[in-house]
Amino acid sequence: MRQCTKNRIAITAVLVLFLTFVRVAEGQSTSCPIQPTQVKNIDSQLAIEFDNVSGKQIATYGFGLTFFDLKGKAHAFPQPLAGNVQISNRAHRHAIWQNHLAQHFLYPYAQAFVQQVTFTDGTSWVDDGSHACSIISVQE
Repeated sequence: MRQCTKNRIAITAVLVLFLTFVRVAEGQSTSCPIQPTQVKNIDSQLAIEFDNVSGKQIATYGFGLTFFDLKGKAHAFPQPLAGNVQISNRAHRHAIWQNHLAQHFLYPYAQAFVQQVTFTDGTSWVDDGSHACSIISVQE
């Protein structure tokens, strides 16, 4: 009888730890300070539209890009795209980068993901590697 109770306690403890881990992971993925809304690669210009949904003013931000070919193979863009512009809470931004490397990434799908954000109050947010704060757009 005692062994059965110990097993139930152990199983319950493992389940609680698992659920706690899932909630922490969900918290990271749903707490995106920037919500990308579109990414485009046109004429050697990389453009990302996004909204500041953090509740704070943004000082700097950085995005990563991955392009996907028709077979679904990922092609990582070799340079981060960063901005050093103050963006107020709830503001929408259309950021454009001129980059000659963009012409080598003419694939049908592009994913922009937030890598880091620094706020004017000195705090920051860094992606945990999940690329949860992202958008995938079809390229024209």
